[in-house]
Amino acid sequence: MFALLPDPRPVKPVLLLPALALAGALASCQTILHFNDEDAQLIVNRHAVGVSAGDFFQRYGKPASRVEAMDGTLTFLWEGGMVEMAAGVRGQEDKICRLQITTDKKGLIATAPIVRDAKGERRLSRCAELFDTGA
Repeated sequence: MFALLPDPRPVKPVLLLPALALAGALASCQTILHFNDEDAQLIVNRHAVGVSAGDFFQRYGKPASRVEAMDGTLTFLWEGGMVEMAAGVRGQEDKICRLQITTDKKGLIATAPIVRDAKGERRLSRCAELFDTGA
């Protein structure tokens, strides 16, 4: 087994200052991008979990697929937020929110994890944009 020993060479301050400045700049960019942007999964959960699957699909659009489990629960693949875009570098897949929705035996949504979340037009998350009416 190998042990990691500290590097005996001292770090040159000339190299350390630009590295710290760059790290600080990147951290501030990340802070600006996340400013006032609630976690997308929390937003989706607030609008989906506990809601009747029928009501959810009536409001947000029908699912792409449906699978029934032996125990009576259902799993849906739902895709929303697709925008018609001209052919080019960015395609329709770049503007999508995809959820894997599972219902209980009563048809109420038990879980709705995000399985694909593209960058939104006004937010970092396309899913947050679709489900947060205050966006």
